[in-house]
Amino acid sequence: MNDRPRSESFLERLVAVPSVSGDEAAIVTVCRDLMVEVGLATRFRPCAGVEGAVNVEGLLGSARPKLCLAGHLDTLPLEGMTVNPLGERRGNRYYGRGTTDMKGGLAAVLAAIDRLVRRGVRLPGQVVVVGTASEETLKCGGYQLAQDHQDADGVVCAEPSDGRVAVAATGSLALRLDAYGTGAHSSVPGSGGNAILAAQAAAKAVVDALTETVEVRYVGPRRRAVNVGVIRGGIAQPVVPSRCTVWLDVRYFVDETAGALMNRITAVCNQVVAGMSGVRIEASQQRLDYEGNPYPRGSWGDFIHVERGMKAFATDPSTAVVEAFRHAVKDEGGDDTIDMMRGWGDVEFVATDHRVPTIYYGPGTVAAAHTADEYIDLDQYHTGVAVYERAIREFLETAKAS
Repeated sequence: MNDRPRSESFLERLVAVPSVSGDEAAIVTVCRDLMVEVGLATRFRPCAGVEGAVNVEGLLGSARPKLCLAGHLDTLPLEGMTVNPLGERRGNRYYGRGTTDMKGGLAAVLAAIDRLVRRGVRLPGQVVVVGTASEETLKCGGYQLAQDHQDADGVVCAEPSDGRVAVAATGSLALRLDAYGTGAHSSVPGSGGNAILAAQAAAKAVVDALTETVEVRYVGPRRRAVNVGVIRGGIAQPVVPSRCTVWLDVRYFVDETAGALMNRITAVCNQVVAGMSGVRIEASQQRLDYEGNPYPRGSWGDFIHVERGMKAFATDPSTAVVEAFRHAVKDEGGDDTIDMMRGWGDVEFVATDHRVPTIYYGPGTVAAAHTADEYIDLDQYHTGVAVYERAIREFLETAKAS
């Protein structure tokens, strides 16, 4: 039986539906229909904190052990893409918004379950597939998943992991630096205190100090990513700016905390502006949305990104879910060395808040995510389908036996 065309149809039908984060009603319906098509019982789960946001779930079986496989349905906007954002095939690649991040992973999960059901495989446990809401923005789908499935024996996020099993993921510190200077007329050399120069110096110092290699539990040394994302300041060329604000994204690892990083950042900033006249820096946490607006204090976005925070986690490689996926990857000819997810996905909540063994495994590469020509390699996609099929069976069988 040639499963490739049918497996690819799940990918094509998901990508064909626009699902920009926050406008996801159509893709929720399509995903529900695909779940029904592969034999899953479905239900909708409204997401706490965000009106109108809904997770769609497909369930197979009802006994223990319980394996939860998750993927977000939303994407970034379609504007600016150099390929058909709703899907086109070129050679062995399928292009479009969400192909790799991450409709491809969710489609591969559905294709794997479709193969298991059509072949009459009886699974000794329960599989739950969750299409989550608004991962790119408010993260409410992942938060709701954690409330609904904190009793799972294993959770897998189908984000693109280059076909490797990632047992850890970074946290994300939403950093804001406010530089305060002394306004003056620009015609007087050295007058005032230039807030833009102070902000520039502080941001560079933070990047230089924190772009370091850290020993990460279970996975070894990893380089921290620090990005300067937005800078705003000044009013006109003849005026020495008295205010400038910079927003950065600082990734951190398990066993680190946002509080400790903030202490380091404050010390770095104070040191770098100590020799600059008429300026000071204040460091705080604040997250901007994709239109450049800060989430208001007390809002859901502020709760997720700042008050609660986007935390790091690491899962013990000896757990059943890690072993099942590593075996499946190896059996399909892949590299079963454990890895770390470079990005952040919405299974972090269930991993950190409820200590459920959680991993990332998905076809595609995160390097193609959020790009103008986003794509997924179809050979990698089909390998992903085969890995999910093998790993689901092994996990449920071995976890049942234990």
